[in-house]
Amino acid sequence: MSTTTNTGNESGSDGNGGGGGGDPASPRTASATGPTSATGPTGPTAGRPDRFATAAGRLLRAPASAARYARLRARATSTPRPSDVPFGAGAGVDPDRVLVVGAGPAVGWGTSSHDLALPGRVSRRLARRTGRGSHVAALSEPTHRLPAIRAALDDVFLENWDVVVVTLGAADALTLRSPRAWARELDALVVSLLGRLRPCARVVVVSAPLPDALSTFGLHPSATSERHSQLLRDVADDVCSAHARVTHLALPAVLLAPVPAATPQGPRSEEAPPAVDDPTGRLYEQWAEALSEHVAPLLHAQRARTDSPQRARSRPQPERARLAAISAAGLEQAAPTAALHDITDRAREAFSTDGAAFDLILDDHQWAVVSTLGSARAMPLSESFCVTTIRSEEPFVVADAWQEGLDLPRNDIRFYAGWPVHTADGTRIGAVCVFDPRPRDVSGVQVERLRAFALDIERELFRRAAA
Repeated sequence: MSTTTNTGNESGSDGNGGGGGGDPASPRTASATGPTSATGPTGPTAGRPDRFATAAGRLLRAPASAARYARLRARATSTPRPSDVPFGAGAGVDPDRVLVVGAGPAVGWGTSSHDLALPGRVSRRLARRTGRGSHVAALSEPTHRLPAIRAALDDVFLENWDVVVVTLGAADALTLRSPRAWARELDALVVSLLGRLRPCARVVVVSAPLPDALSTFGLHPSATSERHSQLLRDVADDVCSAHARVTHLALPAVLLAPVPAATPQGPRSEEAPPAVDDPTGRLYEQWAEALSEHVAPLLHAQRARTDSPQRARSRPQPERARLAAISAAGLEQAAPTAALHDITDRAREAFSTDGAAFDLILDDHQWAVVSTLGSARAMPLSESFCVTTIRSEEPFVVADAWQEGLDLPRNDIRFYAGWPVHTADGTRIGAVCVFDPRPRDVSGVQVERLRAFALDIERELFRRAAA
């Protein structure tokens, strides 16, 4: 198959220097996709001539393909997408961390909030399936192109993630992208991810049916682009099967499925989102169900291993990583805000303590961003409880710091409960805590509520960074 002729975008090139651009094919890709010719790769399409996959067929359809992609780009500028904090959290402790990156479903097209898109919906379902907390973040790349997805990940620290989900967009099917070049780009993305994740972290590549993927833009695929979409899904199967820690998930068609019967509206909770009766909501509801069903067993298998990402994440993180994260966010001497005051006030009331705080841990001191002991002030680490909190992912609870045998500060604080506060990539930079001058029975302390306040602070820090 020729790899120099393609119709990648409106101008007739693929945005990566032509169909022969991108990384050279690795031996894994060659063996996964087999010899590629004008009849398509070996595997599901072998022995069946597919003129839509040939370079000549793509060239003949170049004007129509470019026009469809131009319509997609135009619709994308006016289609709603979330602008809020790009993560969702499922209730519970010991949370799993999943990063959803890519085009299409990762963006949240057609929704107003990430809570209504994949992060919120997947996080709730994962928590129900695993019985643990969950943290699902989104890093979207709205151009729908594999090289752009890979570039978006270049500066992201990936070692704190248990599973990375890559969602593929619609552009490559609409423009009849060369399967061989597309396979090279997908393989390069997968290899790059595997090299930067923890040794047993997993990658899931997700393909959505083209009619569903385009429905949020009010567009419909041609028969030609639908067939090419299926061809690329077959190629994705082959590429992913060549890597032991990578799986391919083809999402089920949703728009042609029967509309679920309406159910009586009862009390709503985080674990039971409202019934969905709109097409876009149905898409994300069903996609989240399929994705959580696929990812939950992967997380279960990980946790059975001694080298799991979860265990590694619970160890102390490098000081340089924490300091770099604080510096990048401009938080070295962060000032208190009304929102942070409100969060700590609510935490103090929820735990009925004399005090609450959000503290950052720097190189030689603790910076109290908000505290009932005095906000925006420094304290030596020798006086800090939060420096112990950030050493692991677990909450740190002390019934009586004056008890014999505890290597803790001897000051006005006796009862203490803290939960780590993270940056977007999972680096622990400080803690939210509640404390009291009187010792307390800790058997009834609801540490999960502390996590909720920590998440509120993380949302506020994201908004501050985005402002």
